[in-house]
Amino acid sequence: MEELLRKLGLNKYEAESYLALLNLGPSSAFNISKNGSVPFGRVYDSLNSLEQKGLVEVVPSKPKKYKAVSPETALNGLLDEQLNNVKKMRSEVDTAVKSFKKADKSDNTVSVSEGMINFAKAVTEHLHYKGEYWATSEGFKLEKKYPALWRYLDGNPKKRYVLVNKDKVDKKRIKELQSYGVNVKSYPLENVRFLVSDEELVTISLQDKGFTNIHIKSKALGKALTKMLKTVWEKSEKV
Repeated sequence: MEELLRKLGLNKYEAESYLALLNLGPSSAFNISKNGSVPFGRVYDSLNSLEQKGLVEVVPSKPKKYKAVSPETALNGLLDEQLNNVKKMRSEVDTAVKSFKKADKSDNTVSVSEGMINFAKAVTEHLHYKGEYWATSEGFKLEKKYPALWRYLDGNPKKRYVLVNKDKVDKKRIKELQSYGVNVKSYPLENVRFLVSDEELVTISLQDKGFTNIHIKSKALGKALTKMLKTVWEKSEKV
């Protein structure tokens, strides 16, 4: 429980004070310090902070006592606050990105990255594009490494086409993709993944010994790979 409270933004003494109140019931600062391993010199600051964060209420008595707000209300309140902060920051990021002028405006750019997380981030970059998205997939559950991935699947679902190896991807996984409106067919392909968006952005990921991800912005290559994947799609098996 203490670890969870720390993840939700409480410091060590705030977390220990709150847990002490949950165990003790309404108590004075002295009892909280004594039973919660909180130094007396820090207990009042901790309790005042907890009150401001909505985790503690003051009981009008002599001496003054403190009461813990129920964990269901208190912890969800902390989580809601973090979510609101994330939404605000995301809005600020979107504004900053729109105002940012790229130094390199060339049509052809190439970069290389390593690792599964960087591959997952490449997938999210593709999902930002509004047109057609073509991909091959081995069924790696990338969202376990990069949980934000599912959020980017919303929008333009009819224009997304993914070829999977049905022998390596369980039916539940396929249904998850389809629930987001992704069109899925089966085509076995070992150790290499192709992602193409808007016939322009291309990612080729070599996955035989780890993940080596090659990102290319090229209209010529994008059109060629899209044409190839469309041909494969027409001949592929339904799932």
